[in-house]
Amino acid sequence: MGESLELKSRKIGFALGLVLFVIIMILPVPGVFIQMAADSLKMNASSPQVMEAAFGTKTVLATLAIMICWWITEALPIPVTALLPGVIFPLFHVTGVFGGKIYNFDAKNTFINYANPVIFLFLGGFLIAAALHKWNLDRRLTLYILTRGNLANKPKLVVLGIMSVSAFISMWISNTATAAMFLPLGLGILGLVGLEAGSSNMGKALMLGIAYSASIGGIGTVIGTPPNGICLSVLSASGYAKISFVDWMKFGVPCVMIMTPLAWLILMKIFPPEIKTIKGGKELLLKFKAELGPVSKEEKIISGVFLLAVFLWISSPFWPYILPSWLSDRLSWFDEYVIALFAAFLLFIIPSDVKKHTFILDWKDSQSVEWGVLLLFGGGIALSDGMFRTGLAGYLASSFISFAGMPSTLLMLIFMVVMIDFLSEVTSNTAVASMMLPVVISIARNMGNDVVALAVGAALAASLGFMLPVATPPNAIVYGSGYLKVRDMIKAGFMLDIAGWLAVLVTLYVFAYQIFGVIRL
Repeated sequence: MGESLELKSRKIGFALGLVLFVIIMILPVPGVFIQMAADSLKMNASSPQVMEAAFGTKTVLATLAIMICWWITEALPIPVTALLPGVIFPLFHVTGVFGGKIYNFDAKNTFINYANPVIFLFLGGFLIAAALHKWNLDRRLTLYILTRGNLANKPKLVVLGIMSVSAFISMWISNTATAAMFLPLGLGILGLVGLEAGSSNMGKALMLGIAYSASIGGIGTVIGTPPNGICLSVLSASGYAKISFVDWMKFGVPCVMIMTPLAWLILMKIFPPEIKTIKGGKELLLKFKAELGPVSKEEKIISGVFLLAVFLWISSPFWPYILPSWLSDRLSWFDEYVIALFAAFLLFIIPSDVKKHTFILDWKDSQSVEWGVLLLFGGGIALSDGMFRTGLAGYLASSFISFAGMPSTLLMLIFMVVMIDFLSEVTSNTAVASMMLPVVISIARNMGNDVVALAVGAALAASLGFMLPVATPPNAIVYGSGYLKVRDMIKAGFMLDIAGWLAVLVTLYVFAYQIFGVIRL
């Protein structure tokens, strides 16, 4: 039996990545890299420090090449590829320039990127999500909303209801976990009606609605999806901007509120349900709800901790204006990153049963944390740091500008959104954000465009992978249900991609620019 196309592409990607790395490393250092290093260090081009920095730029280029090949083809697990900067940079003595001086990417300076504060923001979020899932609070919230009124008996409203709740929950927990949670609910409803897998419009609309809303919801908050966090960390590390949790929600939440009903309308247009009512739909969901039993003490505690974290995240920018100066100064380091860990820590120390000495979370619950995503964060941030400090990001940006000219911020934003969306269709959106954000930021800086506008636009666009099962884990999860064919996903996903471009652009222009002034256009 022949090899699958996926296996062949992995083997080819693995070999191609190695070949590109070796070729780039054995070629002479390009003269343009030497001149860049000389200009940054204000030294003669023949000095050892300049040659060392130029070699560092070449090494980062080789690292970028192998990581792109391996990320796109998934030749190795994506988090494993993210470890490459931690190995290559110290091994090859990569050096950059910081403040006009040589900056060594030794183990300390490289590994610090794998402990970036945004990683702990997501770690806290993942642990809170683990508690929600462990004690079924996420499922209870979903069933509570879906059993209101007569919603569960009307097919179109069932799809809209599930999409709305999924989008909201996905703002706070991972897109993958959200889709995995809603899939059994959706399959239960479809099984109740007896709709045939593969040919049912209702089945297609519901499955795609679960996947799409899980991805859309992640746009809403910084912790909703990894590209948001990478954008935040790269902007902060490069010194261009510090976007707070609330600042992101000013445009993220409106984008979710626009895209969720848009996605529903598109699905209802392309896959109109063939049934008018779902007999027993509400009864089925009420049965699921009854199986959960009464609200437990643990659920109440988790609700309190979750609401406390959200309150602190939202209120922290206003503390200097509403608290005494001595207190706001004392709390100035208690930022969104620390708040996330504080909330997670509370879940480990608040007991669920004092006599048995058990707690809301124990360490084995952390096994559900997406540790691979955290490694991917670190590798992406390390790669970005290397690209910025060696000048590689600036060089790639200059090359793009010489080819494309100097378009306005708005035109560049449109181009970036479309390009990154298509990239995210074929590889991990987190990997796309890691690869592209340093270049996008350098392009914006060199063109005189607003750096924050292009970076945020790129991050949001990375969440618009709707056309293929490989684009996002939620897509893959629902594709495995048997109710979908790839052409179904392409048909709806292409239309939603276009709607997503418009929604992102309108949201950024109206909310991030006109109303709140987070970006400039």
